[in-house]
Amino acid sequence: MQNIPQENTESSQQDDGLIEFIAPDIEHLTIIKASETSQIERPKIVFSDELIPQFQLGHTDIRIELKHLFMMQQAAIALLAEAQREILIVSPDLEHERFDNEAFCEALSAFARSSRYTSTKILIADPQLAIEDGHRVIKLMRRISSLIEIRQLHEHDIEHAEAVMIADNIGLLRCINRDPWQGSLLPKGTPYAQQMRERFMEWWERGAEISDFRELKI
Repeated sequence: MQNIPQENTESSQQDDGLIEFIAPDIEHLTIIKASETSQIERPKIVFSDELIPQFQLGHTDIRIELKHLFMMQQAAIALLAEAQREILIVSPDLEHERFDNEAFCEALSAFARSSRYTSTKILIADPQLAIEDGHRVIKLMRRISSLIEIRQLHEHDIEHAEAVMIADNIGLLRCINRDPWQGSLLPKGTPYAQQMRERFMEWWERGAEISDFRELKI
């Protein structure tokens, strides 16, 4: 007669078929970038001669004068919609009027999650107002902390920094005044964008992480 091995009675008694559930660590939850096969919906910009004329990043060689806040907002969202690789932002205080709104944050989130190769860096001179107000960009950064980096400008760089957005080392958005809001957009401003990016990376290396942003309650 063939010998049949006996089951381990101790292990069979302990194994009741249930799988232990371990709760995820919510405090360190991070959203991973979408795979290259996933399609992230990017903002659809409505161009108009009264606001932002139609442009293509890196191809449309014009200078667009921005004469009021809504034009400044739309220009930033348009750059986020066109950019493919990198967004760099320098701001004195993360300008509540310009950036603390759902449209900008949705565009920023869509860009940051659009590819594993995208990079988003923001430099701020004074983060206090954003901390006190619970800025939407800071809340977004906490949700996708691996995709958006924010640092504070070194005190020696603040006086030389200007409010700019650089897209793909090609497009350059400048804010030159806040009362009233004024600025300019260069969809194909490669030499100027490259020069500004070099300065940005120097400032970035001297910048400091802002611990209060990661501790901000949302």
